[in-house]
Amino acid sequence: MISTLSANSRGVLRAPFHRIAIGIVSLHVLGISLTTQALAAENPESNDDDHAAGKGSVSLAYQTISVNKFNIGESDVDIGEVLTHSLYVEINYALTDRWQITAGLPFIKKRYDGPGQHDPLTLVPPRPDVPFLDDGSYHSDFQDFFVGFNYLWRSDPITVEPFVNLFIPSNDYPHFAQAAVGQNLWKLEVGVDLTKYMPFSYWYYRVETSYTFAEKTLGVSVNHVRLNGEMGYFFTQDFSANLFVQSKFGQGGDATDFPPSMRTDERWYQHDRTSKHNFANVGIGADWFFADKYQLYGSAFTTVWGDTVHLVDLAWSIGISRYF
Repeated sequence: MISTLSANSRGVLRAPFHRIAIGIVSLHVLGISLTTQALAAENPESNDDDHAAGKGSVSLAYQTISVNKFNIGESDVDIGEVLTHSLYVEINYALTDRWQITAGLPFIKKRYDGPGQHDPLTLVPPRPDVPFLDDGSYHSDFQDFFVGFNYLWRSDPITVEPFVNLFIPSNDYPHFAQAAVGQNLWKLEVGVDLTKYMPFSYWYYRVETSYTFAEKTLGVSVNHVRLNGEMGYFFTQDFSANLFVQSKFGQGGDATDFPPSMRTDERWYQHDRTSKHNFANVGIGADWFFADKYQLYGSAFTTVWGDTVHLVDLAWSIGISRYF
């Protein structure tokens, strides 16, 4: 839910597009989505030791997301207000000078206030065993464990880094609610990250694409493709800023599969796990090395297109990393 610090061609660790973007894949669940944190400042004095085995980082990030509308195909519907606050802890470690492992876990606090409440007691038969979360109060839980591996295949003339990421629900948290913290599904993502530093320039460009295999529910596949792009500029060797696009295109149902007359059966109870949740976001980000081995980063984005998904009005995040 709503994904690996890696090394650039200079050996400086950086953050991925997908890492904390575990969210924005669910109809009512926007979990963690710090999106891209861009590249850490490229240090011209870095050497090969900078991505030798034993290097790594510990990161802590906070994000808030505000949602007021939901797309149901050709129209966007006012649904009230969904507010999400997320805290994400991540550890990255270089196993060798090419292989890195990353692990993390988000903690999410979420509230829904509006007419589209998901009440388990209205299902047929009623589900008193399922918590009612859409009561206007904040509810919190841990979301999905994340573990990822990436490999620095080549660094010139383009940095190429294949990766594989696994998302495992940390507990059997509820998924039937506007205020649910996730879909409670296992996911396996396979992809590649491409980065190009322009010669004799302070610009860089980056593209990442991946395919995610997701656990099926009621036999419905919600496998999907992610495609992200980023353009950044180094104002100094310690400060960079970027513009990014983040998108998801996948399988699954849409709003026409769940007319009001059918919103009591098992398919409705599982709809957050079987809907497509496609989107495109645009945003800005920045990175700053404010002290030796410390990096401060932030980003903000909004949804510009969605299909059967919550539309983010505004999301912003801030985080800090300590490198070792």
